[in-house]
Amino acid sequence: MTTATTAAPPMAATDMALRLTTPFARGADHLELVVRGELIEPYDFELHKALFGVTPDPLYVLQARQAVAPGTTVTLTVGDGAQEITVPLPEGLLPGTTVAVPRPSGLFTRIRSTGLSGAQETRWRLTALLGTTGKILWALGWERDHLRAQLDRTVTARSPRDARGRTLDLLGAGLSVVRSSGEDDDAYRRRVLLARRWTLPTPTGLAAALNAGIGKIGGQSDPLRVDDTNGPLRRGLLPLRVVPAELPRGRSIDALGRSGGDPQPPVPEGYFDAYYLLDLDPAVVDIAPPPPGPYPPGLPLPAPGRTRPAVAAALGRLAPLLGATRARVTSGFDPRAEDARATGRAVLLTHPSTEPGRLAALAHRAGFDLVVHRPDGQVYAEAAPDEQLVMHTGAGTVTEGQQLTLSVTPAPPSGATIRWYLVHCGPGRAVFTEPVDQASVQLTGQAAGRVVVTAELRDGPHTLTVTRDVTVLPAPLADGKAIGADGKRDPAAPAPGAPIDPVFLAVHDDPSHVDYGTDPNRHRMRRETAQHLDRLVVLLTGQTGKLVVEAAFAPTGSALAKEGRELRLKHPGVTAGVLAVLAHQAGFTHVSVGSGSVTARQDVGDHPVEVHATGLTDGVLEVGTVAKLSVSPTETAVGTLGVLVWSTGDGAASLLTTAPAEMSVRGEHPGLAWVQAAYRPAAGPGAYQVTVRLRPELATHALTPAERDLITHLLAELHPLGVEVVTKELTGGTP
Repeated sequence: MTTATTAAPPMAATDMALRLTTPFARGADHLELVVRGELIEPYDFELHKALFGVTPDPLYVLQARQAVAPGTTVTLTVGDGAQEITVPLPEGLLPGTTVAVPRPSGLFTRIRSTGLSGAQETRWRLTALLGTTGKILWALGWERDHLRAQLDRTVTARSPRDARGRTLDLLGAGLSVVRSSGEDDDAYRRRVLLARRWTLPTPTGLAAALNAGIGKIGGQSDPLRVDDTNGPLRRGLLPLRVVPAELPRGRSIDALGRSGGDPQPPVPEGYFDAYYLLDLDPAVVDIAPPPPGPYPPGLPLPAPGRTRPAVAAALGRLAPLLGATRARVTSGFDPRAEDARATGRAVLLTHPSTEPGRLAALAHRAGFDLVVHRPDGQVYAEAAPDEQLVMHTGAGTVTEGQQLTLSVTPAPPSGATIRWYLVHCGPGRAVFTEPVDQASVQLTGQAAGRVVVTAELRDGPHTLTVTRDVTVLPAPLADGKAIGADGKRDPAAPAPGAPIDPVFLAVHDDPSHVDYGTDPNRHRMRRETAQHLDRLVVLLTGQTGKLVVEAAFAPTGSALAKEGRELRLKHPGVTAGVLAVLAHQAGFTHVSVGSGSVTARQDVGDHPVEVHATGLTDGVLEVGTVAKLSVSPTETAVGTLGVLVWSTGDGAASLLTTAPAEMSVRGEHPGLAWVQAAYRPAAGPGAYQVTVRLRPELATHALTPAERDLITHLLAELHPLGVEVVTKELTGGTP
């Protein structure tokens, strides 16, 4: 096998000798020795004697093919070992530079050097200068060789991989990486190279960066492990909508709470026909008379009491916010308007006792997509483009085998046609009773689940659609049968989850409607289970007797009962089959009937902690208002199982401590917000923590102070924002 050698630059002496004329050739003659491994192939000077008639007095010159570390020693053997010549290199050598070898007593046969065994030809070139001219040229050209090497070194010093000493310090300083006291070039170079890398702040990326910077520990090239496995985080989330208390004159606000000046003109909507507008309910709002004429010919007449369905719905939500006194619609549909009133999507409002700024804020709260407090004191309230038809679905549910009447308003105009369509989603099935081309149709439920109903009205070249969901409820379940939340028959029960401490279970306590018996564990269940139980109680309104909870949380029961995710229920006023249908309608994941009882099972939810805000309705918080927060379970109940941590979103709301151990939330600016209460483990890594430890093979290894200092420096430089790095499992060194 041939070993590749590193080409070295030509020596100045031999390079200059090529430019000499023939009379000077004898003095510039040289012989390059062949090195293979540690052997120098046999050589002699007979050719020189034959050409020039003299026996040469050679000067041997050793040239470095690559950088030679300081302190390297080269040993040359003469003949059969009768003499060894040692060439110390205390400062090392740069590639291409040379050093003279002391005069030997004979011919060289071997070469070896410290730190390298075997192929010496990859490191050295050995040349014999045979004439006086060649020796003079070497003496003159040595500096040229050295300058050439220094130039190459200067060029490559721009890379941290080749820089050393003060040059490496300057490169590190440019990256804000300072050499530690006593840190050698190799360790410092690893940190500088690390600072030049682009690394994703993942545990894997952090571990790779740390290991690249630390080098070997205990013989392991990747000694560190980074673990971001969190302990169980028990959390609860309170969604909030922060709304203004009032809107200043001349300002606007959109559905996301963004405030501005004059709104932009409405975007083109496509097809619109005033025929499809709805009449506002005079019990909800007062309606002003139409504005006086004259009216432009060819346009529909203005109608303050007619709007699109979305506007009518928002006005219905605004009415209870205003109390007993109704708002007044001064302008509704007006084809002359330059805003969304031209298509019935906006109204102008006033109120006899509510200030316009407050009225505008309440209109925003009621769900209008754009509200403007106009300079004239009126409030402009606009809804986003919506369906122009309204579908009436009653309760939105139909039982298998029974019928539900569906209709659309307004009735199709003369010449228009209507068609009804069904889309089956999952197990849900239903069918229309012919005909399906009328404004009202009959829908028959066939199989439990969700179905999507669409009515399509074609008026000349134009098409209008309206879509609604309808839920098909099952017929009373027979004994031994089960149903899933999506309507699937006899599905598999939910899989068991991770164990949860009973302190995080909800305590359901509604003795007016529920009979729990004497076992306190019948009150305890997962919070999502308790929420569905509340819905079931509402569905049982009007039935004689109380809902009986025969079993709930059971420390020695089934896997789901141990987690508070399974209830066994009865009711004296309804059969088990009917109760199962109501439990399914209440939203339980899995409902089954057996032995006269109903078993309701629930999937694991995300929030085993519940957050409350005193005085809020539907999570609406006004700007500047402070609401006291509470959490269930309380800190006292959780005790040493967890540490309570509060957090909130991006600034629409802020948290503040209003009293010792009391947390409150304050509305800062309009927009969506949330408050989270989380119990993180009192011991072990929590959220936003990563643990750095040695790999298992180094479990008994104690770090040296230098190793620990280097890890500390690296962590300080690599530390991802917002993450706490835990190093308490690293042993040795100086903590």
